[in-house]
Amino acid sequence: MYQDPLVWIIDDDDISKYVMKRYLNQLSVTRIIDFPDSLQPLKFIQDNVRSTDELPDIIFLDLHMPILNGFDFIKDFQKVASQIEKDIRIVMLTSSINAEDVEIAKSFPEISNYFIKPIKHRDLEKIMNIEFNN
Repeated sequence: MYQDPLVWIIDDDDISKYVMKRYLNQLSVTRIIDFPDSLQPLKFIQDNVRSTDELPDIIFLDLHMPILNGFDFIKDFQKVASQIEKDIRIVMLTSSINAEDVEIAKSFPEISNYFIKPIKHRDLEKIMNIEFNN
């Protein structure tokens, strides 16, 4: 269905990650890596800006995480984004319905979309179709 995208899920909630992986598998997405926080994936990106095969095509990023929240991840990602030789899409996921969070997310051009968790199967399918079938 898709061009075999590499998907990263960065979320400290195991249930959310499980649901996302299950939905992605139902959409024939098989290359999925999940992380319990944003430190390790951020470091990997910073250390591998030219490794296009190893970098994700899309990141599903939780907003509220310990240590480094989603917005902090984006700010650090911006510092190396111009060096990355791959277009990485970032979808922000959050359980927050705070309108301020939505407005802040919209201010980051790196965030292609913003969804309230738990993400619905149809929303995930729409994201994957928009991002990988154009």
